Amino acid sequence: MHKWHTVCMDDFEKEYPEFDWKNTPAYKHPGGKDCPCPKHEYIREQINFTKQVNQKGKEPSKVTLKFCPDHYRVYMEEVIPAMPLKYKILTKIALKLGAIQVEQLKYMESELCFYCKFGSGGHDRKTELPPM
Repeated sequence: MHKWHTVCMDDFEKEYPEFDWKNTPAYKHPGGKDCPCPKHEYIREQINFTKQVNQKGKEPSKVTLKFCPDHYRVYMEEVIPAMPLKYKILTKIALKLGAIQVEQLKYMESELCFYCKFGSGGHDRKTELPPM
């Protein structure tokens, strides 16, 4: 089991009570890339996902990530840029090749947003990300 499955949202908020992780760019977070907030957990999850998509000798599966307009912006402007260079490039290639498709939902479809459901305090907030 990965360490981020054991860190729940409440623990993070207790440890960093004044920290507005949702509205702070990822690079300004405490601990840098090792920050335990949901945004960084999600970045780590996406890096692992990118590794899986790009494994050699394995037929890449096509995956569609659905985001509300706010989280679409977070994914494009914060999650991808915060990845280490290798994974940033692999993700951009996977997007170009269509192995990863990113769909921007309308605001009224937010319940379908991956991030709202599993990450940043959406209505059905879960304390961990689903397995990919």
